[in-house]
This record gives sequence, C-alpha cells and structure tokens, in this order.
Amino acid sequence: MMTDRVSVLIVDDNRELCGLLTESINSTDDMQVVAATGDGMAAMDMIRELEPDVVLLDIILPKLDGLAVLERIASQESGKKPVIIVSTTVGSESIIKRAMELGADFYILKPFDVNVLITRIRQVWSDIRSSDCCSVNPDGSVEHGHAPAESDNVARPAVTDAVQVVTELIRSIGVTPNLSGFNYLREAVLLGMEQPARLDNVSRNIFTVLAQKYNTKVRNIDRAIRCALISAQNKTKNPDGLLQMMQESIMIHNGRRPNNSQVIAFLAKKAGMRLADMRARNGRLH
Repeated sequence: MMTDRVSVLIVDDNRELCGLLTESINSTDDMQVVAATGDGMAAMDMIRELEPDVVLLDIILPKLDGLAVLERIASQESGKKPVIIVSTTVGSESIIKRAMELGADFYILKPFDVNVLITRIRQVWSDIRSSDCCSVNPDGSVEHGHAPAESDNVARPAVTDAVQVVTELIRSIGVTPNLSGFNYLREAVLLGMEQPARLDNVSRNIFTVLAQKYNTKVRNIDRAIRCALISAQNKTKNPDGLLQMMQESIMIHNGRRPNNSQVIAFLAKKAGMRLADMRARNGRLH
C-alpha cells in the first residue's frame, strides 16, 4: 500500500535521469515515486496536492529554481513539510549553505550512484522519523515519546548512556536529526569518546571509518558535518550558549572559527564530562 511506502517527488528537468530514478526507486519495497516534474512552479503545486514524504530537488530549474522552491516551502504556514534532498551539479559552498538555511535536509552532488542516493533517502527519512519520538526540553534534557512497555507513572532512570548524552549535547547546539550531518557528527563524537587517540587525526581515524560504514567518501562526511554546523549556527537561538562557548574557547587559541576536528574534540570532551557527572550523581543516589 502507498501508505506503507515513502512517497517521493522528483523535481529535475533531466528526463532521462527522472526515468532512471523512478524505475530504481519503484523497484524498492519501501519507496515509491508519486510524480516527477522538471518545472519548479509545477513542483510547488504537486507538493501541496500530493504531500510527498520526500522531494528530490534540483537547484537549476526553469521558471522557478530550486532555491526559490525551498523559499516557498519554508514560507508555507500550513500543509505537510516534506524532507528535501537537493541533488545538483552546483558544488558552490555558498549555494549549499543557502539551501541548508532554507530547510534542505541533505544534498548530493551529481553525478551520483543511484543506489547511494536511495540509501541516503532511507537514512534521512529514518533520522526524521526517529526525531519525532523525542524532543529537547529547555534545559537541554531529552524527553522521549511513549514507550509501549512502560507506564507513564513509572519513574525512569536518569539518562547515563553515552549515545543519549551525545545526542542531547549535539541537539542542544542546534544540530537536529533532520540535518544530514547529525548522525555523522554523533558517531564521530562517540568514537572520540571511546578511543580518544582517534582525535589526533579525525579525518584519517574517524571519518575514514564512517565513510566505510556508510559507503561514501571522507569529503562527503566532512562536508555534511560542516553544513550541519553552519545550519545550526544560523538557525538556533542556542539557549544554553554551548555553541558560542565552544567557538570562543577554540578561537582563543588560533583566532579562527573551529573546524570539524576541533568541534568533534570539544564535544567528545564535554560529553565525557557530562557522562561522568551523571554517573557520579546516580551513584550517590543508590
């Protein structure tokens, strides 16, 4: 049934590519293309009428380009907001940054492997769905959705698991699960916590591991994390000041904005301290 599959709208003026993507996506068990168009104006009508789960959006389009489509989607006050995956030959960092600011959830540069794209759709969609079952409270703590095996009246233990601590920390600086770099950043920080020696060369010791795991390239890992941090910096009000503190702490030493390696090292240290503190407090309660 359609409701059991992720619905995908393809917006690209390359008809041959649209045909290839449609055939490949429809051959999966969990996704289905509901429509394809090469016109930005038509895409807006289809987004309103079909309410697709995912939109594959090219930047260069006739009548209304991809950035304008993103602007219109962002300005909509009602209706379902789809997950937006930008696929484009435009590799300009300023264009990518603008697309992320306007709400794009992931980008992939052409030419790409169709199977890799399908994998990315699954990953991004899974991240979005998983974020629906938990939220971040004003104090930065993670509030989970209903657990089927527990009563709402049952007291839950304090969060001490490293994954939850890192997730909480990353979300508190404004990097949300719908951003493509969220999982990469979380796993990088976890690897840095588990094996601090890896932080000596993040690209070689951490990004290489993630690239192999997700069948992608190191530069794609690095770029996705950088775009996620840029998006967080531009969109979040950062209530607890962690992002600003992190930037100021690193900039004191070299006068430049922190790079990905410095951010990961900082977060790994901060998460380790929070985890140790939580475990110490829990120990005193027992």
